[in-house]
Amino acid sequence: HGLGVQQKLSYTELGCSCEVLERSDVTKKMWKFLLLAAVVITGPGSSFSQSQPEYLTLFSGWVFYKVRATGAMTNTNVKATCEEAGMGYPCYGSGSNGPSSYWVPGCITYEHTYSYYNTHQVLSRKLCGLVSGSGSECQPLDDTFVFCPNCWDGDSAWGVDFESNSGDLQGASYNDKYALCVAEWPW
Repeated sequence: HGLGVQQKLSYTELGCSCEVLERSDVTKKMWKFLLLAAVVITGPGSSFSQSQPEYLTLFSGWVFYKVRATGAMTNTNVKATCEEAGMGYPCYGSGSNGPSSYWVPGCITYEHTYSYYNTHQVLSRKLCGLVSGSGSECQPLDDTFVFCPNCWDGDSAWGVDFESNSGDLQGASYNDKYALCVAEWPW
């Protein structure tokens, strides 16, 4: 016996006071789930998700991502890129010791036990086992920029380039690179 598309599923025989869904609702929910699963399975790097954030790592309760920005890599643009993606943003400093010249309210705070506080160095150690080069020797961090209050005059974010092994990049001189963004774990 097949159920009609609009026929209600009944659980009253079992004494369940559950919300009863129509079969068409169940089918719609199943297709939404399958579509979500397909997006997750294709992941970063596929042609299906080229503009999607690129997963980097899970660290200190935060999931770190690279998110493609458009325009100059300024603090304002890094912050806006993360917020438009529905994410938060780290500062150059971790904020674990409270406000500093390289961390301000609005940036996320994360804990670590390292003697250095540069977000790129912290992530470089997690991703690549390296602390030298201020993160510039860690390929996954290539062309990434963080919000960096008081790093330079103006609104430049702070970034690294893997190919030239360069840190201390002043973002206002670079365009269309990646913002370091975060999502809280667990969702």
